[in-house]
Amino acid sequence: MTTVEVSKPASKYTTVTKTNTISTIDKSTGSNVLEIHDPGVAGPPNTLSIGTVTQGATAVNITGIAPSQVLNFVLPISGNYTHTQSVSSANWTITHNLGFSPAVSVVDSGGNHVIGDVNYVSVNSLTISFSAPFGGSAYLS
Repeated sequence: MTTVEVSKPASKYTTVTKTNTISTIDKSTGSNVLEIHDPGVAGPPNTLSIGTVTQGATAVNITGIAPSQVLNFVLPISGNYTHTQSVSSANWTITHNLGFSPAVSVVDSGGNHVIGDVNYVSVNSLTISFSAPFGGSAYLS
């Protein structure tokens, strides 16, 4: 590191220029000190490649050391399941094995949309309670 002390009148500016350097002036000390840092030789450009893409809780990470690094993704779990309730019931128990709590849409055997109370028992099963028994289908996604 090269240190250059600069004295200047309060109303004047002093410019110090040196090719291929990074210069900083620290005014917090109240002194007129200019530090000149030589950044050195630039390294090779970074190469970032796509690594693994898996399912699970959303995450992204970079592995490796520059200049060769790998970008890995964990994307949300997705999928769908259709449950058919062939026996009329006011309480449907559905084991879907999707590994997450899906959105639920229910239609009766006549194709009418029906609202029920969904209770997520686990990431792989749920129950739906209705005010009256009926048969139909539940679409989970």
